[in-house]
Amino acid sequence: MLKLLLLIGVIVGVYFLFFKKKALKPPTSDNAQEEAMIPCAKCGTYVQVKETLMRDGKYYCCRECLEG
Repeated sequence: MLKLLLLIGVIVGVYFLFFKKKALKPPTSDNAQEEAMIPCAKCGTYVQVKETLMRDGKYYCCRECLEG
């Protein structure tokens, strides 16, 4: 009985060691465009794309740079 439990434990351990690694990999970033840092067209401060304001094809870091 003990040998059977030990054998099952070894099989489960080998499974998790070799075959389950694919599931443990961190997911690839599909949001690379949102995480990109770009400079403000006026002051040059780098800001994430998702936090920028855009006018006439240019990116701005804040309303002051956008209006000024």
